[in-house]
Amino acid sequence: MTLDNQNEHQIIFPGIVYDDQDPMMLGRLRVIPETKNYFDIISSVVNWDESKDPWTKRDPLIFLPLLPFYVSQTPLKGEYVHIIYQNKKFTLQSQFYIQGPFSSPMLSPFEYYQSSKKFLSSGDQIKQSLGIKNLDGTYKNSVSKGIFPEPGDNALLGRGTSDVIVKKEEVLVRAGKTNKLSAYELPADNFKRAFLQLSNFTQTKVLGEEKTSASFVMVKQNVRKLVIWEIDNLDNSMDSFNGRVGLYSVLTLIQDGFNPTSTANFNANTINNLTLGTNYQGPLEEIQFQGKTKVKCVELINDFIGGVFNGFLNVSGYVTNNQSNVSPIPTFPFVVTPSKLTYEKGEKFKPNSTTEEVSEFNNYTYFHDNIKIDRALSDSGYFLVSANQNGKPLIGPQYDVKIEKITPSEYIDQSSTYGVLGAEKVYLLSHDSTNPNGGQINLRDTIYGIPQEKFIGTDRSIESLTFSSVRGEQLLKLVRKIWGFVKGHVHPIAVVRPSRVVGDISTEDIDQILADAENKILNQNIRIN
Repeated sequence: MTLDNQNEHQIIFPGIVYDDQDPMMLGRLRVIPETKNYFDIISSVVNWDESKDPWTKRDPLIFLPLLPFYVSQTPLKGEYVHIIYQNKKFTLQSQFYIQGPFSSPMLSPFEYYQSSKKFLSSGDQIKQSLGIKNLDGTYKNSVSKGIFPEPGDNALLGRGTSDVIVKKEEVLVRAGKTNKLSAYELPADNFKRAFLQLSNFTQTKVLGEEKTSASFVMVKQNVRKLVIWEIDNLDNSMDSFNGRVGLYSVLTLIQDGFNPTSTANFNANTINNLTLGTNYQGPLEEIQFQGKTKVKCVELINDFIGGVFNGFLNVSGYVTNNQSNVSPIPTFPFVVTPSKLTYEKGEKFKPNSTTEEVSEFNNYTYFHDNIKIDRALSDSGYFLVSANQNGKPLIGPQYDVKIEKITPSEYIDQSSTYGVLGAEKVYLLSHDSTNPNGGQINLRDTIYGIPQEKFIGTDRSIESLTFSSVRGEQLLKLVRKIWGFVKGHVHPIAVVRPSRVVGDISTEDIDQILADAENKILNQNIRIN
């Protein structure tokens, strides 16, 4: 039920902004209470003149802002406002408003009064807007972090992409913090925003002496071949086994940015996630066996692995398709792994398994523990062979030594303040400065902001009347080279030009720096007049 201004206990009433263009510029509004309509209210005023009476003392729709004049925040026409009467028995006298709620921060440019009531008792039937955070406080999309004020910080928000954020030790003034605000999309930060940042860091970072550090970094490679071994009848208790071992070529397939066949990602159960024909193809070479003992099966499989490793297949009693299939160049790194079926049977064992499953597990364990590339190594059943190094297998991913310069740092309890002005284009302008070429920037009629048209366009634009700032260190580098050349140059004889090289400085070096000056010495995006 909608309460009106006759309700005994109601103190705040819903209103709709009818007009926000106060000619006095005092932030007043013309508001229609939700339970009434314009013509009923106006008809109660004797001899109302629509052309003269709005915004005068005769206007019954005028509501004053509850916020003080020094805080200007005026709702837009069609938005929801809370209206308050000094005495609700005498409406149309001393009546006030304050901005109503919003259903989403993405609707801050404008929200129609009906949807603003989403979180009021009268808004139960209004659809929920898109939330920016999850219930645990994390962001649904990390690029939305920082666009709106965090709990605990104070802020003044604009109707679009500008705001002022006052944190405990920092003030941010921002424009263009996001490229778009939409109730149907999560906002994304605009790293090219224009901003002023004033920070007081309560600790100061102090850099120590540069040091050299060595670390091992994994060399990420794509697995090129698979040696897949399979035992068909692991439940056999008569020591008579059937199976096969084959060589397959890996097809590198990156899915959603992830490469399952990289040496960094391949592990014992990766075979379960690969598909023949999609991730690997073959067999290029294969030997099959039937009715063989455990020992003989292991011997055949290990001989096959050894042939792949050495680049020459020679398993007694079996015919090789093509020795080029095991050529070292397309083979390393390769992985030895049980097949999907064999792996699943061996890994499914649980303490309460059946007798048949126990037999499968025992046989699987025997094969897994004895299938090796080198009996002196502990790696068995599943392993990655990265390379053949002088006849010895390198097992597992390989690592390179990375040498890097590190500058250690520490923080001391000493505050330091920083001021940062950032934007794609930065201008530092003086009203009184005159361009050396005779021009002066005219900033008349820009009291409420300089429009883009004044920056770019005519020969009297701000862009044309300003100069690039200088990168001091780059200019100093040029000056030192010129001075070093002048100070140290010699002439073979008095009438001959000086030598083109003085020590480690040449005229070509100086010419190159001058040629690059507009890009290296000058910063054309930071301009002064």
